[in-house]
Amino acid sequence: SMRGVTGTQRRWGTAGQCVPSTGGHRCPPPRQRFASVPRHVELLVVADEAMARFHGEGLRRYLLTVLAAAARSFRHGSLGNAVELRVTRLVVLGQGTPGPPITPNAAQMLRNFCQWQKGLNVPDEDSPLHFDTAILFTRQDLCGASTCDTLGMADVGTVCDPERSCAIVEDDGLQSAFTAAHELGHVFNMLHDTSPPCRELNGRDSTARHVMAPVLAALEPGEMWSPCSARFITDFLDNGHGT
Repeated sequence: SMRGVTGTQRRWGTAGQCVPSTGGHRCPPPRQRFASVPRHVELLVVADEAMARFHGEGLRRYLLTVLAAAARSFRHGSLGNAVELRVTRLVVLGQGTPGPPITPNAAQMLRNFCQWQKGLNVPDEDSPLHFDTAILFTRQDLCGASTCDTLGMADVGTVCDPERSCAIVEDDGLQSAFTAAHELGHVFNMLHDTSPPCRELNGRDSTARHVMAPVLAALEPGEMWSPCSARFITDFLDNGHGT
């Protein structure tokens, strides 16, 4: 059975944001040329104690493999923007490094982690300890409001907000790379492909076969990201975010 990929807090009614279906702001026509300046996104990757127990000695290699696959998806041509994900810090929680309280409530877990990661960041972007986004991998079965099918959660459009630029991923094998890419997509302001603004932008395009589909399904190798995802990240970056 397909599992829900995210219970993302949908806070996308921000002032001035172009949402075609509302009729409020006129949307500019799709750009023919995308920004080609690569954006480098520095990641803090955190694994909880259960991850350490489950993966043992292979944990770091496993996490770097998952993140390398997620990074490859952000280099895919269908995104229309050059985004380079870099793991700059990797923290394994345990006896010497206490982490945020672990809970099956996905929304609360995200809040706990966002609050906790603030204390690890260094505002100076030249510092080796600085990161742009934090991502937690947990073996905890995450639950949404009604089911425990949630595989991850993130807020939308938070990459420039150090207090909320974070995501959580329930580790479920190598498909965690897909979940990580999906949640980082939300951090870059992408909506689910089934949302009303996306239905208009995607047209007849199948919404079930891209990274921002709300449930995990077979990906379309040639078109990893939907037209809607490409449009939203382009507008987000063009508005000065993520620089």
